[in-house]
Amino acid sequence: MSKATVNLFFDKRASKEGEGVIKWLVCLDRKQRLFSTGRKITLAEWQFLQDSKGRLDNRIKDESKIRLWHEMYGESFRDALTGKTETSYLRRAQTIIGQLDGRFTFDAFADAIANYGKEIEKPAVQTDLIAALLAKAKNMSNAGRIGNAINYELAAKSLRRFVDSFTDGERKEFLNIPIPRKSNQPRPVATLQYSHLTPDFLTTYEQWMQHYGKAPQSKLKAATGASLTTVGIYLRHVRAVVNDAIESGLMSRDTYPFGRNRYVIPAGANVKKALPKADIEKLKAYQPVAGTTEQRSHDLWLFSYFCNGANLTDICRLTWSRVNIKEGKLTFIRQKTARSKKQSQTPIVAHLRPETFAIIERWGTSERRANSYVFPFLTIEMTDQQKKQVIHQVVKMTNKWMGKIAEQLGIEGDVNTYSARHSFATSLLKSKAPLAFISKSLGHTNLKTTESYLGSFDDEEAKQFLNAL
Repeated sequence: MSKATVNLFFDKRASKEGEGVIKWLVCLDRKQRLFSTGRKITLAEWQFLQDSKGRLDNRIKDESKIRLWHEMYGESFRDALTGKTETSYLRRAQTIIGQLDGRFTFDAFADAIANYGKEIEKPAVQTDLIAALLAKAKNMSNAGRIGNAINYELAAKSLRRFVDSFTDGERKEFLNIPIPRKSNQPRPVATLQYSHLTPDFLTTYEQWMQHYGKAPQSKLKAATGASLTTVGIYLRHVRAVVNDAIESGLMSRDTYPFGRNRYVIPAGANVKKALPKADIEKLKAYQPVAGTTEQRSHDLWLFSYFCNGANLTDICRLTWSRVNIKEGKLTFIRQKTARSKKQSQTPIVAHLRPETFAIIERWGTSERRANSYVFPFLTIEMTDQQKKQVIHQVVKMTNKWMGKIAEQLGIEGDVNTYSARHSFATSLLKSKAPLAFISKSLGHTNLKTTESYLGSFDDEEAKQFLNAL
Protein backbone atom coordinates (compact mmCIF):
# COMPACT_ATOMS: atom_id res chain seq x y z
CA MET A 1 0.00 0.00 0.00
CA SER A 2 1.40 3.40 -1.04
CA LYS A 3 2.08 6.04 1.62
CA ALA A 4 1.02 9.66 1.52
CA THR A 5 3.68 12.32 0.97
CA VAL A 6 3.61 16.03 1.77
CA ASN A 7 5.39 19.17 0.57
CA LEU A 8 4.85 22.88 1.05
CA PHE A 9 3.12 24.78 -1.75
CA PHE A 10 2.98 28.53 -2.43
CA ASP A 11 -0.51 29.55 -3.56
CA LYS A 12 -0.36 33.00 -5.13
CA ARG A 13 -4.12 32.92 -5.79
CA ALA A 14 -4.97 32.97 -2.10
CA SER A 15 -3.64 36.48 -1.37
CA LYS A 16 -2.96 39.87 -2.90
CA GLU A 17 -0.38 40.47 -5.60
CA GLY A 18 3.17 39.82 -4.44
CA GLU A 19 2.02 37.59 -1.57
CA GLY A 20 0.70 34.07 -1.21
CA VAL A 21 -0.41 31.51 1.37
CA ILE A 22 1.68 28.50 2.31
CA LYS A 23 -0.29 25.28 1.92
CA TRP A 24 0.39 21.60 2.47
CA LEU A 25 0.35 19.65 -0.78
CA VAL A 26 -0.56 16.07 0.16
CA CYS A 27 -0.32 13.31 -2.43
CA LEU A 28 -1.62 9.72 -2.28
CA ASP A 29 -2.10 7.30 -5.15
CA ARG A 30 -1.77 10.09 -7.75
CA LYS A 31 -4.40 12.17 -5.96
CA GLN A 32 -3.51 15.59 -4.57
CA ARG A 33 -5.16 17.84 -2.01
CA LEU A 34 -4.16 21.28 -0.73
CA PHE A 35 -4.60 22.27 2.93
CA SER A 36 -3.99 25.86 4.01
CA THR A 37 -1.58 26.69 6.84
CA GLY A 38 -2.95 30.24 6.97
CA ARG A 39 0.62 31.57 6.88
CA LYS A 40 1.19 34.38 4.38
CA ILE A 41 4.61 35.20 2.91
CA THR A 42 5.95 37.22 -0.02
CA LEU A 43 7.04 35.82 -3.36
CA ALA A 44 10.65 36.75 -2.52
CA GLU A 45 10.44 34.80 0.76
CA TRP A 46 9.07 31.78 -1.07
CA GLN A 47 11.90 31.98 -3.57
CA PHE A 48 14.38 31.99 -0.67
CA LEU A 49 12.70 28.90 0.79
CA GLN A 50 12.90 27.11 -2.54
CA ASP A 51 16.59 27.92 -2.86
CA SER A 52 17.23 26.71 0.72
CA LYS A 53 14.84 23.74 0.68
CA GLY A 54 17.45 21.08 1.33
CA ARG A 55 19.29 22.88 4.13
CA LEU A 56 19.88 26.35 5.51
CA ASP A 57 23.05 27.95 4.20
CA ASN A 58 25.31 28.87 7.15
CA ARG A 59 26.38 32.05 5.33
CA ILE A 60 22.89 33.54 5.69
CA LYS A 61 22.88 36.04 8.55
CA ASP A 62 19.43 37.60 8.05
CA GLU A 63 17.50 36.72 11.26
CA SER A 64 14.08 36.95 9.58
CA LYS A 65 15.12 34.48 6.86
CA ILE A 66 16.64 32.09 9.39
CA ARG A 67 13.44 32.18 11.48
CA LEU A 68 11.29 31.69 8.35
CA TRP A 69 13.27 28.63 7.26
CA HIS A 70 12.96 26.99 10.70
CA GLU A 71 9.24 27.81 10.75
CA MET A 72 8.74 25.98 7.45
CA TYR A 73 11.38 23.24 7.26
CA GLY A 74 13.24 22.97 10.55
CA GLU A 75 12.49 20.74 13.53
CA SER A 76 10.87 23.54 15.51
CA PHE A 77 10.72 27.31 15.94
CA ARG A 78 9.78 29.83 18.63
CA ASP A 79 6.54 31.67 17.93
CA ALA A 80 7.18 35.43 17.99
CA LEU A 81 3.76 36.22 19.50
CA THR A 82 3.32 33.50 22.16
CA GLY A 83 6.98 32.69 22.84
CA LYS A 84 6.09 28.96 22.67
CA THR A 85 8.16 26.42 20.81
CA GLU A 86 6.18 25.10 17.86
CA THR A 87 6.78 22.28 15.37
CA SER A 88 7.59 23.44 11.83
CA TYR A 89 4.82 23.25 9.25
CA LEU A 90 6.41 20.48 7.22
CA ARG A 91 7.32 18.40 10.28
CA ARG A 92 3.81 18.52 11.78
CA ALA A 93 2.27 17.30 8.52
CA GLN A 94 4.85 14.50 8.26
CA THR A 95 4.17 13.50 11.86
CA ILE A 96 0.43 13.23 11.25
CA ILE A 97 0.93 11.13 8.13
CA GLY A 98 3.16 8.80 10.14
CA GLN A 99 0.58 8.53 12.93
CA LEU A 100 -2.28 7.80 10.55
CA ASP A 101 -0.20 5.27 8.64
CA GLY A 102 -2.58 2.63 7.16
CA ARG A 103 -5.63 4.60 8.35
CA PHE A 104 -4.74 7.64 6.23
CA THR A 105 -7.47 9.49 4.39
CA PHE A 106 -7.53 13.11 3.25
CA ASP A 107 -10.41 13.81 5.63
CA ALA A 108 -8.53 12.27 8.56
CA PHE A 109 -5.49 14.38 7.70
CA ALA A 110 -7.62 17.56 7.51
CA ASP A 111 -9.09 16.87 10.96
CA ALA A 112 -5.72 16.03 12.55
CA ILE A 113 -3.86 19.02 11.07
CA ALA A 114 -6.63 21.42 12.14
CA ASN A 115 -6.36 20.15 15.74
CA TYR A 116 -2.59 19.73 15.84
CA GLY A 117 -1.17 20.86 19.18
CA LYS A 118 -4.61 21.49 20.64
CA GLU A 119 -5.69 19.73 23.79
CA ILE A 120 -8.78 17.73 22.91
CA GLU A 121 -11.46 18.56 25.42
CA LYS A 122 -12.46 15.41 27.27
CA PRO A 123 -15.98 14.76 28.57
CA ALA A 124 -16.38 15.86 32.19
CA VAL A 125 -16.80 12.25 33.35
CA GLN A 126 -13.24 11.54 32.18
CA THR A 127 -11.70 14.35 34.20
CA ASP A 128 -14.09 15.44 36.95
CA LEU A 129 -14.57 12.92 39.76
CA ILE A 130 -17.86 14.47 40.89
CA ALA A 131 -19.25 14.27 37.34
CA ALA A 132 -18.10 10.64 37.19
CA LEU A 133 -19.95 9.82 40.41
CA LEU A 134 -23.15 11.39 39.05
CA ALA A 135 -22.75 9.50 35.77
CA LYS A 136 -22.31 6.26 37.73
CA ALA A 137 -25.47 7.08 39.70
CA LYS A 138 -27.39 7.54 36.45
CA ASN A 139 -26.12 4.23 35.07
CA MET A 140 -27.08 2.44 38.29
CA SER A 141 -30.54 4.01 38.21
CA ASN A 142 -31.05 2.95 34.59
CA ALA A 143 -30.10 -0.59 35.60
CA GLY A 144 -32.69 -0.55 38.37
CA ARG A 145 -30.08 -0.49 41.15
CA ILE A 146 -31.69 2.45 42.90
CA GLY A 147 -30.00 1.98 46.28
CA ASN A 148 -26.51 2.12 44.78
CA ALA A 149 -27.55 5.02 42.55
CA ILE A 150 -28.63 7.05 45.59
CA ASN A 151 -25.32 6.39 47.40
CA TYR A 152 -23.24 7.47 44.37
CA GLU A 153 -25.32 10.64 44.11
CA LEU A 154 -24.99 11.35 47.84
CA ALA A 155 -21.21 10.87 47.64
CA ALA A 156 -21.06 13.34 44.72
CA LYS A 157 -23.15 15.93 46.56
CA SER A 158 -21.04 15.54 49.70
CA LEU A 159 -17.78 16.09 47.81
CA ARG A 160 -19.35 19.07 46.03
CA ARG A 161 -20.19 20.65 49.41
CA PHE A 162 -16.68 19.89 50.66
CA VAL A 163 -14.94 21.46 47.66
CA ASP A 164 -17.27 24.48 47.69
CA SER A 165 -16.36 25.10 51.33
CA PHE A 166 -12.65 25.65 50.48
CA THR A 167 -11.01 28.97 51.17
CA ASP A 168 -8.81 30.45 48.44
CA GLY A 169 -5.79 28.99 50.22
CA GLU A 170 -7.33 25.52 50.35
CA ARG A 171 -8.30 25.71 46.69
CA LYS A 172 -4.66 26.45 45.88
CA GLU A 173 -3.38 23.69 48.21
CA PHE A 174 -5.74 20.89 47.17
CA LEU A 175 -6.93 21.85 43.67
CA ASN A 176 -4.00 23.91 42.30
CA ILE A 177 -6.30 26.90 41.71
CA PRO A 178 -4.32 30.18 41.97
CA ILE A 179 -5.42 32.69 44.59
CA PRO A 180 -7.22 35.56 42.79
CA ARG A 181 -5.32 38.84 42.70
CA LYS A 182 -8.45 40.91 43.29
CA SER A 183 -10.62 40.15 46.31
CA ASN A 184 -13.82 41.04 44.44
CA GLN A 185 -12.99 38.68 41.56
CA PRO A 186 -15.70 35.96 41.29
CA ARG A 187 -14.49 32.45 42.04
CA PRO A 188 -15.04 29.89 39.27
CA VAL A 189 -16.69 26.59 40.17
CA ALA A 190 -13.91 24.23 41.26
CA THR A 191 -13.68 20.82 39.60
CA LEU A 192 -12.33 17.82 41.46
CA GLN A 193 -9.87 16.09 39.15
CA TYR A 194 -8.72 12.51 39.68
CA SER A 195 -5.22 13.87 40.29
CA HIS A 196 -6.52 15.93 43.24
CA LEU A 197 -7.55 12.77 45.09
CA THR A 198 -4.52 12.35 47.35
CA PRO A 199 -4.31 10.73 50.82
CA ASP A 200 -4.07 14.23 52.37
CA PHE A 201 -7.21 15.35 50.52
CA LEU A 202 -9.14 12.25 51.68
CA THR A 203 -7.96 12.63 55.28
CA THR A 204 -9.12 16.26 55.29
CA TYR A 205 -12.45 15.21 53.77
CA GLU A 206 -12.94 12.62 56.53
CA GLN A 207 -12.28 15.26 59.20
CA TRP A 208 -14.65 17.72 57.50
CA MET A 209 -17.37 15.04 57.30
CA GLN A 210 -17.20 14.45 61.05
CA HIS A 211 -17.97 18.14 61.64
CA TYR A 212 -20.12 19.22 58.67
CA GLY A 213 -21.05 16.02 56.80
CA LYS A 214 -24.82 16.28 57.39
CA ALA A 215 -26.18 19.10 55.26
CA PRO A 216 -28.61 21.47 57.03
CA GLN A 217 -32.28 20.92 56.22
CA SER A 218 -32.91 24.66 56.04
CA LYS A 219 -30.94 27.92 55.81
CA LEU A 220 -31.68 28.60 59.47
CA LYS A 221 -29.91 25.44 60.60
CA ALA A 222 -26.20 24.58 60.65
CA ALA A 223 -24.50 21.51 59.22
CA THR A 224 -23.73 18.74 61.69
CA GLY A 225 -21.26 15.89 61.78
CA ALA A 226 -21.71 12.59 59.96
CA SER A 227 -20.62 9.21 61.31
CA LEU A 228 -17.54 7.31 60.18
CA THR A 229 -19.96 4.70 58.80
CA THR A 230 -21.33 7.34 56.40
CA VAL A 231 -17.79 8.41 55.47
CA GLY A 232 -16.95 4.80 54.71
CA ILE A 233 -20.05 4.32 52.54
CA TYR A 234 -19.34 7.44 50.46
CA LEU A 235 -15.64 6.72 50.02
CA ARG A 236 -16.19 3.11 49.01
CA HIS A 237 -18.29 4.46 46.16
CA VAL A 238 -15.58 7.01 45.34
CA ARG A 239 -13.04 4.16 45.31
CA ALA A 240 -15.23 2.22 42.86
CA VAL A 241 -15.23 5.17 40.44
CA VAL A 242 -11.45 5.56 40.84
CA ASN A 243 -10.99 1.86 40.04
CA ASP A 244 -13.11 2.35 36.91
CA ALA A 245 -10.93 5.31 35.92
CA ILE A 246 -7.75 3.24 36.30
CA GLU A 247 -9.19 0.40 34.23
CA SER A 248 -10.14 2.92 31.53
CA GLY A 249 -6.67 4.48 31.53
CA LEU A 250 -7.93 7.83 32.85
CA MET A 251 -5.84 7.58 36.01
CA SER A 252 -2.43 6.06 36.72
CA ARG A 253 -2.19 3.16 39.18
CA ASP A 254 0.83 4.93 40.68
CA THR A 255 -1.42 7.71 41.98
CA TYR A 256 -3.99 5.36 43.59
CA PRO A 257 -4.74 7.05 46.94
CA PHE A 258 -6.30 4.13 48.84
CA GLY A 259 -4.74 1.28 50.80
CA ARG A 260 -1.95 0.62 53.29
CA ASN A 261 0.46 3.53 53.80
CA ARG A 262 -1.96 5.75 51.86
CA TYR A 263 -5.55 6.43 52.91
CA VAL A 264 -7.56 3.72 54.62
CA ILE A 265 -11.35 4.00 54.36
CA PRO A 266 -12.85 3.90 57.87
CA ALA A 267 -15.04 0.99 58.87
CA GLY A 268 -18.21 1.67 60.81
CA ALA A 269 -18.40 0.93 64.50
CA ASN A 270 -19.34 -2.68 65.16
CA VAL A 271 -22.50 -1.92 67.11
CA LYS A 272 -24.42 -4.85 68.58
CA LYS A 273 -27.64 -5.09 66.54
CA ALA A 274 -29.03 -8.41 67.78
CA LEU A 275 -31.57 -8.39 70.60
CA PRO A 276 -31.30 -10.61 73.69
CA LYS A 277 -33.55 -13.65 73.73
CA ALA A 278 -35.68 -12.16 76.53
CA ASP A 279 -36.43 -9.05 74.44
CA ILE A 280 -37.34 -11.19 71.43
CA GLU A 281 -39.79 -13.15 73.58
CA LYS A 282 -41.36 -9.87 74.74
CA LEU A 283 -41.86 -8.81 71.11
CA LYS A 284 -43.37 -12.19 70.20
CA ALA A 285 -45.86 -11.97 73.07
CA TYR A 286 -46.88 -8.36 72.40
CA GLN A 287 -50.49 -7.90 71.23
CA PRO A 288 -50.89 -4.78 69.06
CA VAL A 289 -54.26 -3.21 68.21
CA ALA A 290 -55.75 -5.24 65.36
CA GLY A 291 -55.87 -3.68 61.89
CA THR A 292 -53.59 -0.76 62.76
CA THR A 293 -50.23 0.39 61.41
CA GLU A 294 -48.83 -0.74 64.74
CA GLN A 295 -49.98 -4.31 64.08
CA ARG A 296 -48.69 -4.22 60.51
CA SER A 297 -45.28 -2.99 61.69
CA HIS A 298 -45.14 -5.63 64.43
CA ASP A 299 -46.09 -8.34 61.91
CA LEU A 300 -43.49 -7.24 59.36
CA TRP A 301 -40.76 -7.31 62.02
CA LEU A 302 -41.77 -10.82 63.12
CA PHE A 303 -42.09 -11.97 59.52
CA SER A 304 -38.51 -10.84 58.91
CA TYR A 305 -37.31 -12.56 62.08
CA PHE A 306 -39.03 -15.88 61.33
CA CYS A 307 -38.17 -15.86 57.60
CA ASN A 308 -34.39 -16.06 57.85
CA GLY A 309 -33.95 -12.38 58.65
CA ALA A 310 -35.28 -11.30 55.26
CA ASN A 311 -35.00 -7.53 54.93
CA LEU A 312 -38.07 -5.47 54.11
CA THR A 313 -36.99 -4.90 50.53
CA ASP A 314 -37.16 -8.65 49.91
CA ILE A 315 -40.44 -8.96 51.84
CA CYS A 316 -42.08 -6.13 49.89
CA ARG A 317 -40.89 -7.63 46.58
CA LEU A 318 -42.00 -11.17 47.46
CA THR A 319 -44.38 -12.59 44.83
CA TRP A 320 -46.87 -15.44 45.18
CA SER A 321 -44.75 -17.59 42.85
CA ARG A 322 -42.21 -17.73 45.69
CA VAL A 323 -44.69 -18.97 48.31
CA ASN A 324 -45.49 -22.66 48.57
CA ILE A 325 -48.36 -22.92 51.01
CA LYS A 326 -48.67 -26.69 50.58
CA GLU A 327 -45.04 -27.37 51.50
CA GLY A 328 -44.98 -24.56 54.03
CA LYS A 329 -42.00 -22.62 52.68
CA LEU A 330 -41.04 -19.60 50.65
CA THR A 331 -38.00 -19.21 48.39
CA PHE A 332 -36.43 -15.93 47.37
CA ILE A 333 -33.18 -14.34 46.20
CA ARG A 334 -31.92 -11.32 48.06
CA GLN A 335 -32.51 -8.13 46.11
CA LYS A 336 -29.09 -6.94 47.27
CA THR A 337 -27.33 -9.61 45.18
CA ALA A 338 -29.94 -10.33 42.51
CA ARG A 339 -28.40 -7.82 40.08
CA SER A 340 -24.77 -8.47 40.93
CA LYS A 341 -22.73 -10.29 38.29
CA LYS A 342 -19.88 -10.90 40.70
CA GLN A 343 -21.87 -13.00 43.13
CA SER A 344 -23.79 -16.21 42.62
CA GLN A 345 -27.49 -15.81 43.26
CA THR A 346 -28.04 -18.17 46.20
CA PRO A 347 -31.74 -18.86 46.83
CA ILE A 348 -32.91 -18.59 50.44
CA VAL A 349 -35.47 -21.10 51.67
CA ALA A 350 -37.50 -20.03 54.70
CA HIS A 351 -39.86 -22.48 56.37
CA LEU A 352 -43.22 -21.01 57.28
CA ARG A 353 -44.50 -21.21 60.85
CA PRO A 354 -48.00 -20.69 62.25
CA GLU A 355 -47.05 -17.06 63.00
CA THR A 356 -45.93 -16.35 59.41
CA PHE A 357 -48.95 -18.16 57.92
CA ALA A 358 -51.16 -15.90 60.04
CA ILE A 359 -49.31 -12.76 58.89
CA ILE A 360 -49.72 -13.76 55.24
CA GLU A 361 -53.43 -14.39 55.75
CA ARG A 362 -53.82 -11.08 57.60
CA TRP A 363 -51.97 -8.80 55.15
CA GLY A 364 -51.55 -10.81 51.95
CA THR A 365 -53.22 -9.65 48.74
CA SER A 366 -56.36 -11.46 47.59
CA GLU A 367 -55.22 -11.73 43.97
CA ARG A 368 -52.72 -14.57 44.14
CA ARG A 369 -51.35 -14.69 40.62
CA ALA A 370 -47.75 -15.89 40.31
CA ASN A 371 -46.31 -12.46 39.48
CA SER A 372 -48.46 -10.54 41.98
CA TYR A 373 -46.87 -9.25 45.16
CA VAL A 374 -47.74 -11.03 48.41
CA PHE A 375 -48.02 -7.82 50.43
CA PRO A 376 -50.01 -4.78 49.22
CA PHE A 377 -47.19 -2.25 49.00
CA LEU A 378 -45.98 -2.54 45.39
CA THR A 379 -47.64 -2.94 42.02
CA ILE A 380 -46.26 -4.30 38.77
CA GLU A 381 -46.85 -0.94 37.07
CA MET A 382 -44.51 0.95 39.41
CA THR A 383 -41.08 2.07 38.23
CA ASP A 384 -37.99 0.96 40.16
CA GLN A 385 -37.72 4.48 41.59
CA GLN A 386 -41.31 4.41 42.79
CA LYS A 387 -40.81 0.98 44.36
CA LYS A 388 -37.72 2.24 46.14
CA GLN A 389 -39.64 5.20 47.57
CA VAL A 390 -42.54 3.01 48.76
CA ILE A 391 -40.21 0.50 50.43
CA HIS A 392 -38.33 3.34 52.10
CA GLN A 393 -41.60 4.61 53.54
CA VAL A 394 -42.61 1.12 54.74
CA VAL A 395 -39.25 0.70 56.49
CA LYS A 396 -39.54 4.17 58.04
CA MET A 397 -43.03 3.51 59.42
CA THR A 398 -42.09 0.02 60.65
CA ASN A 399 -39.06 1.37 62.51
CA LYS A 400 -41.15 4.18 64.00
CA TRP A 401 -43.83 1.86 65.41
CA MET A 402 -41.34 -0.79 66.54
CA GLY A 403 -39.55 1.94 68.47
CA LYS A 404 -42.81 2.80 70.23
CA ILE A 405 -43.48 -0.88 71.01
CA ALA A 406 -39.95 -1.30 72.38
CA GLU A 407 -40.47 1.72 74.62
CA GLN A 408 -43.69 0.23 76.00
CA LEU A 409 -41.95 -3.11 76.68
CA GLY A 410 -38.92 -1.49 78.31
CA ILE A 411 -36.52 -2.74 75.61
CA GLU A 412 -33.40 -0.57 75.50
CA GLY A 413 -31.88 -1.96 72.31
CA ASP A 414 -32.59 -0.53 68.87
CA VAL A 415 -35.59 -2.50 67.56
CA ASN A 416 -35.46 -1.70 63.85
CA THR A 417 -35.88 -3.88 60.78
CA TYR A 418 -32.16 -4.59 60.61
CA SER A 419 -32.14 -5.90 64.18
CA ALA A 420 -34.64 -8.59 63.12
CA ARG A 421 -32.06 -10.01 60.70
CA HIS A 422 -29.28 -9.98 63.28
CA SER A 423 -31.56 -11.39 65.95
CA PHE A 424 -32.46 -14.30 63.66
CA ALA A 425 -28.80 -15.06 63.06
CA THR A 426 -27.77 -14.75 66.70
CA SER A 427 -30.59 -17.09 67.74
CA LEU A 428 -29.13 -19.71 65.39
CA LEU A 429 -25.67 -19.05 66.80
CA LYS A 430 -26.82 -19.53 70.38
CA SER A 431 -28.56 -22.75 69.41
CA LYS A 432 -25.13 -24.02 68.27
CA ALA A 433 -26.10 -24.08 64.59
CA PRO A 434 -23.14 -24.64 62.23
CA LEU A 435 -21.65 -21.52 60.68
CA ALA A 436 -22.30 -22.88 57.18
CA PHE A 437 -26.02 -23.28 57.99
CA ILE A 438 -26.24 -19.71 59.33
CA SER A 439 -24.47 -18.42 56.24
CA LYS A 440 -26.80 -20.26 53.87
CA SER A 441 -29.89 -19.17 55.82
CA LEU A 442 -28.83 -15.51 55.55
CA GLY A 443 -28.11 -15.84 51.83
CA HIS A 444 -24.41 -15.07 52.17
CA THR A 445 -22.17 -16.28 49.38
CA ASN A 446 -19.13 -16.80 51.60
CA LEU A 447 -18.44 -17.56 55.25
CA LYS A 448 -16.35 -14.42 55.79
CA THR A 449 -19.45 -12.26 55.42
CA THR A 450 -21.21 -14.36 58.06
CA GLU A 451 -18.19 -14.12 60.36
CA SER A 452 -18.40 -10.33 60.14
CA TYR A 453 -22.00 -10.63 61.34
CA LEU A 454 -20.83 -12.54 64.38
CA GLY A 455 -18.91 -9.45 65.44
CA SER A 456 -22.21 -7.78 66.31
CA PHE A 457 -23.30 -10.62 68.56
CA ASP A 458 -22.39 -11.31 72.13
CA ASP A 459 -18.57 -11.29 72.19
CA GLU A 460 -18.06 -14.23 74.53
CA GLU A 461 -20.47 -16.53 72.75
CA ALA A 462 -19.10 -15.54 69.34
CA LYS A 463 -15.53 -16.32 70.48
CA GLN A 464 -16.65 -19.65 71.91
CA PHE A 465 -18.39 -20.59 68.68
CA LEU A 466 -15.54 -19.51 66.40
CA ASN A 467 -12.93 -21.30 68.51
CA ALA A 468 -14.74 -24.55 67.80
CA LEU A 469 -14.30 -24.16 64.03
